[in-house]
Amino acid sequence: MGGFQNQLLNQNFKQNFYNIIITTLITSCKMMIENCCSNKLSIPNHEEKIRTHLLENYLENENIRCTIGLSDVLIRFLPEVPENYDVGTNTYIGRTDIRVLSSNWLSNPKDYYIVECKRLDGTQSLNQKYVDEGICRFVGDTPKYSSYNNQNIMLGFVVKDIDCSVVISAITDIHTKKIGNIIAKDITPIVNSKDYYLCESVYTNQLSLSHIFYNVSSIIISS
Repeated sequence: MGGFQNQLLNQNFKQNFYNIIITTLITSCKMMIENCCSNKLSIPNHEEKIRTHLLENYLENENIRCTIGLSDVLIRFLPEVPENYDVGTNTYIGRTDIRVLSSNWLSNPKDYYIVECKRLDGTQSLNQKYVDEGICRFVGDTPKYSSYNNQNIMLGFVVKDIDCSVVISAITDIHTKKIGNIIAKDITPIVNSKDYYLCESVYTNQLSLSHIFYNVSSIIISS
């Protein structure tokens, strides 16, 4: 997010924009659940379908954007964007779930944020995927996803009505065992409510990940 010669102003602008992304994701999840429950709608227990419903009906729905105060905010949420072109193979290393753009992207195409979505149901297999196929796409020697602003987001859809704190504890244990050597701050809760937890982790390369664990179980079709 450029535009200011004063670096402090630039940093404040970046952080404010990032906070808008976090707030928008949480508010949109809340509205999705309320609307689906009111209209007796259910979403299949499938990561892509949950993400797509959230994106098309809330994050990129113009009426909803006005309702939650985004009508004057230059922000867009794009699904399934190829990431990190590899010149040697003429392929992309990764594909993001959601790429978040501001107006600054037009002058600097590296300046965007990524939201990586994962389902969670309390099982070891999905906890492991949250780390292996989620967090680890941002870290390591050859990450699949870029982090131009040193901040990105993990969005965990909790698809069963379980204790989120137990899930977070299990994921933290996997996280520490797998990449403990590059963790500067382990997954730490910042906000928690009956519906969601907001956590943060930080790595030795200065990357910060926000983690939103949102209980969407009330609108998921049981498998």
